[in-house]
Amino acid sequence: MLSILKRTAILLFAAAIALLFTGCGESKVVQCNKLIKVANQATVLGQELSKNSQSAKSTKGLTETATKIDQIATQMKALEIKDEKLQSFQGRFLKLYQDSSRNLNQTAIAIDKKNIPAANKFLASLKKSTNEETAIIKEIKGYCAAK
Repeated sequence: MLSILKRTAILLFAAAIALLFTGCGESKVVQCNKLIKVANQATVLGQELSKNSQSAKSTKGLTETATKIDQIATQMKALEIKDEKLQSFQGRFLKLYQDSSRNLNQTAIAIDKKNIPAANKFLASLKKSTNEETAIIKEIKGYCAAK
């Protein structure tokens, strides 16, 4: 009888320790929310730029937006994400933001040099980035909604 009680106590103790260790990390949902919160900042910034055509056409507006995207990229990079799939999303967002910032700066330079074909090329790349961002957000929402 004592042996059974002892085994049960050891088993319960081991289970409690296992729960303690698995419960210490952030849940997938918490990590998802962190990523989405930062990504939403970039989305809002992009919407503001598209609504304010004056900023979109001025080199100052473009370079200011690029600087803001760099700040968002820094925030994204600083997130501590443990989930491997979410780390993949994080990396994709980082690349997207770095590319967008570079394209905004290059568009500003092209406009300064009155190189309209180059400016249009970089703007097309930005549009592609917007579509890619939408796809990543859709994927991440699908992944985060799954149990």
